[in-house]
Amino acid sequence: MASDVKAGAKTKGPKLPVIMSANDLLDGDVVFLTREGWSLDPKAALVADDAETVAFMEEEGAKGFKSNRVVDPYLVEVTLDPNGLPLATHFREAIRQKGPSILPQYGKQAEF
Repeated sequence: MASDVKAGAKTKGPKLPVIMSANDLLDGDVVFLTREGWSLDPKAALVADDAETVAFMEEEGAKGFKSNRVVDPYLVEVTLDPNGLPLATHFREAIRQKGPSILPQYGKQAEF
């Protein structure tokens, strides 16, 4: 899959930059891959803008899946805001990044 990810190319797979998203196996929360593991905080997500980082992310996603830590790890296309924070480009992923759309001022997503 890492070979399918190319900056600005019109190929199969997401365009760079990307982050990796999944769901926590135990509680179902949306989680994001960081250099240290998985985090609920989308601002902490590792951003890949090269094939080597994508390969690392795919390897870590596979490890998380095999160890029953996460379900369905996949790459998400993002843009970077002026502060360098990743913002999902697809509306579905933007909703996942922000947390549940019902009363977002409450719960875990309120912290982010």
